[in-house]
Amino acid sequence: MIRYARLHDVPAEIVDPTEADDKSTVAVWAPRSGWILMIWPRFFNGLGDAAQWLSREFDALVSTIEVYDGDLWNHVLWRGGTELDRFSSCPNYFTGDRREIKRLKQEWAGHPQVVAEAFSIATDLVTPYLIPVASSGLFGWWLGRRKPFPDDHTTLNDIWIFTDFWQKAGITYPETDLPEIRTIQRSRPRSAAERRPRPVVIRRSRS
Repeated sequence: MIRYARLHDVPAEIVDPTEADDKSTVAVWAPRSGWILMIWPRFFNGLGDAAQWLSREFDALVSTIEVYDGDLWNHVLWRGGTELDRFSSCPNYFTGDRREIKRLKQEWAGHPQVVAEAFSIATDLVTPYLIPVASSGLFGWWLGRRKPFPDDHTTLNDIWIFTDFWQKAGITYPETDLPEIRTIQRSRPRSAAERRPRPVVIRRSRS
């Protein structure tokens, strides 16, 4: 990650996790079930570029989650520098234009079979999560109050449902008391519109 930062002329260094903050650091966790999880700063707005670089640089499968104001979550999947799939729980969040809404719903629809194949799991484990409940009217409101699976921790209308989605793929979101093993900090933080942390997980491609 330091190499990626330097490619963009951003000075960076490894610091002790106790010195970290959520505005200028990338937290990195030890591999678990083959996945390495990173949480990016609240102010970071280059998640797509970073994920594409990571997937290409390490020939890896990269799954990214972006949460906006607790209202929606987006998932984008990358492999080898190529975007495989994208999904948004509310693709029309930023527009009221009907033509634009139609385009965005198609662009961010998500394809369970593609995601399942990449994760090497059954499609049935993915399909119940890739439903844009926030933009599906009364049916979405009703469905959003339900859990996709009985063992899930929350319901579809809660943005934290992405942790259950990840769990089905073998990705464990870290507990709050689990310290990260590395923290990479920007020496000169840049200002940007505030958003929530962006978790990213990486798995090396299997030959």
